[in-house]
Amino acid sequence: MVGTKLVEMPREVLTTSVPEKVYHLHIETQGIFNEEEVAEVLVKELYDRFKAKVVWIRIKDGVIDVQLIGSPFAWLALITFLPTILSILGIVVILISIYSVFSAVPMWAWALLAVGIGLITLGPKISESVFGGYESYEVLRG
Repeated sequence: MVGTKLVEMPREVLTTSVPEKVYHLHIETQGIFNEEEVAEVLVKELYDRFKAKVVWIRIKDGVIDVQLIGSPFAWLALITFLPTILSILGIVVILISIYSVFSAVPMWAWALLAVGIGLITLGPKISESVFGGYESYEVLRG
């Protein structure tokens, strides 16, 4: 961590960043499951989009603390970018978890499901073709 003292900047000052000045972002969020992946993506995207070098990052209990060195960037663009990238990361994490659930199911269970669906859809036609060839007679009495 760079520095020992944090000073909150007034919003009026947040127009563009000063080069070579260290900024600390404190982001409160919910539902971060893979901290390492979130940290890697944040570091990469902040540098790619804003040329901001991340000096230090910590993710703990739904709080992301990031210290970055300001390369001239617009704060408005950075602040609107953060929710976007975090929501994309949330969607990716959900898709990965869904994939891991489906990949945990053994292949024989998928095959059994396919056979069951096939029997449900094709079963009536098969039984009609097998048993439909017999003629039935009605005996009338009386």
